[in-house]
Amino acid sequence: MIAAASGRRARPLAPDPIFVIVLAGAMLLPAVINGFPLIFPDTGTYLAIALGNDYAGDRSSFYGFFLKLPTSWIPGTAGLWTAVALQCLLVAIVVTAVAKRIAPASGRLALFAAVLLTPVAFHVAQLMPDAFTGIAVLLAWLAARRDLSKDGTVLLWVAVSAVALTHYTHLALVAAAATATLIGEFLLGIPWRRLRWRLAAATASVAAAAFVQIALNGLVLGQRSVAPMGPMFLYARLNQDGQIKPWLQKHCGHDAPEAICALAPKLPDNSQRLLWAADSPLRKAVWNRDASKMGWDVIAAMDIANKGAIAQAPFRFVRNSAKATIRQFLSFAPLDDECPATCRTGGGGVEQTLQRFRPGSVPALDASLQVTDRTPKAIIRAIMTPVAALALLLLPLAGWQAWRRRDREALTLVMAVLTALVTNAALAGALSDVHDRYQSRIVWLAPLALFLLIARWNIAGALRTAIANRCRAAGRLKLAQR
Repeated sequence: MIAAASGRRARPLAPDPIFVIVLAGAMLLPAVINGFPLIFPDTGTYLAIALGNDYAGDRSSFYGFFLKLPTSWIPGTAGLWTAVALQCLLVAIVVTAVAKRIAPASGRLALFAAVLLTPVAFHVAQLMPDAFTGIAVLLAWLAARRDLSKDGTVLLWVAVSAVALTHYTHLALVAAAATATLIGEFLLGIPWRRLRWRLAAATASVAAAAFVQIALNGLVLGQRSVAPMGPMFLYARLNQDGQIKPWLQKHCGHDAPEAICALAPKLPDNSQRLLWAADSPLRKAVWNRDASKMGWDVIAAMDIANKGAIAQAPFRFVRNSAKATIRQFLSFAPLDDECPATCRTGGGGVEQTLQRFRPGSVPALDASLQVTDRTPKAIIRAIMTPVAALALLLLPLAGWQAWRRRDREALTLVMAVLTALVTNAALAGALSDVHDRYQSRIVWLAPLALFLLIARWNIAGALRTAIANRCRAAGRLKLAQR
């Protein structure tokens, strides 16, 4: 049975439509119960892009462009519901395709277990690009496992590029997952001459997404960079870790940019207060409603300070980064603590944006469980956080089991997920700040992979058989003793 489940070849892009719709509905359930699509302070920025003509300088605007598709032709709150339902549907299609590849006979139960017991639905039902973080990894795995000659492979890589555009970190996650998948293929006997074309396709997919980001940022902002405001976030991290001040003390008045030397003494040490506090001098120095007129000279000066501080104490940077990566890897929980305190007004201002473009949606937002602080966070976290933690512990063991079985699909999935989890922790913790939301948006991949592998190897059936055999043996022993 194991051999049959492992060897069966299934098309990854032919999920059952009815099952996909049911699964998408299960993912949408948190928003339905909430009474409004789940939000985060950053949601306001994306809605301003979708409903207006804004362009973000501090994050990818492509998720806002995605929201613009349904919200531009469906008015009122219905447009927002259509957007979140559409992303639930897209995620359901991808995870079903993965299940069909890993456990074609019994993967459906594993998918429902993942939806009910992990944070996936709380991210997919949220108006945030975090909805697509997990499937960016899964799409990269699906694509990297297929030869370019197979039908649909090119389309898969196009989908990878599209999802990678929705958040700056997705580029690195896609690259990490695809690379890990190809390494796993090579370790289990796929010759390099076959894998080099897959590597070329992965490189082209990531490069295409990066090129589009750079080109559009250059056109709109005048900044030819994938993440134009990335230096500001890294500066906040280094400043909190105490690496910026020693460099400034040594270089201000000499070769350090005057823009940062004049501003630095006024900035708070805490990275989040530095970036977002209303009284932070950075808001006046950098932020502007017109993204093209932001304080790019200050950000350029921060970039110089970052490079200088890291070069001055590289081992300290590596040590701090490693500690932050470990902390972020272990920090995850569904339902962000920003609500109800600042989720309406913080960041881009969700309520202000809706008042500008969809005022009829504001009463539903204000009455939602999330905004009125009636969401049972403690209960949800008490169920989902231990499941994710247990899956993180068991997934490496599953990878070892896959290696012993020479199960290429299982091993590459485990490698892709674990590599993406570490990469995500490094991107968030080491280069930005440790926050539950960053790892929670992707940690659901661990239990998903584990549930699918249990179904693939029919572990539950094997355990039932072993228990039944033990019971029968015990019964025979008692009869013999009589």
